Amino acid sequence: MTEELRERMDRFVEFINSADERIGDEIISPSATFHVPFLPEPVQGPGGYVKIIGIMRQAFPDVQWSLEETIIEGNTVAARFILRGTHRGDFLGVPATGKQIQTQAMNIYRFTNGQIGEEHGLPDLFGLMMQIRPTDA
Repeated sequence: MTEELRERMDRFVEFINSADERIGDEIISPSATFHVPFLPEPVQGPGGYVKIIGIMRQAFPDVQWSLEETIIEGNTVAARFILRGTHRGDFLGVPATGKQIQTQAMNIYRFTNGQIGEEHGLPDLFGLMMQIRPTDA
């Protein structure tokens, strides 16, 4: 099962880097719940994750995620990602700066029947905001 979940995570990275909804439908359960610290409520299913990707791409149109590390136990995956991109749009109230960003995210996923059923997303928002803060701050 460990190797299968690693392959599923690789497919998930393909999805978040391309926003290809067909891959999202394949890898994410329609009833999946995604807990994101910058949204007031969890989002649901593949469409909910497309919303997360949209928020990120509006601010960082060239954003790419790389999966750096996974720890797998049963049907749970702890994953460490690095995000890289260019701040070209508003993000959490900070207007575009043109700055390059690189930050991490530590996320926990639960899989059911080969699909993501839940994610607790823990991006390093503080580190990201420090990178895009106005220079006079």
